[in-house]
Amino acid sequence: MVMKRHSKVVWPGFSNAPAPRHAAKIGRNEPCPCGSGKKYKQCHAAEGDEFLKKLAREHEKEHLAQVRKEMKEAGVPWWRRLLMRL
Repeated sequence: MVMKRHSKVVWPGFSNAPAPRHAAKIGRNEPCPCGSGKKYKQCHAAEGDEFLKKLAREHEKEHLAQVRKEMKEAGVPWWRRLLMRL
């Protein structure tokens, strides 16, 4: 079913909203997410958002590996695990 709004076609389930932010926003005086115990501004603030994006990618990989492991234990076929996208 296609609905029309203001002469634009809007497909069900489609949105023009921007993609959600994957990297966490860290305050300057908060502890650094690398686990060093230093404040973020004294540790990795000079690297900027690239460091936070790198941490988000690493976390995503770990999460995906855990989900695939659980799927394997549940008996999901290998090709479904291979083609799975989160």
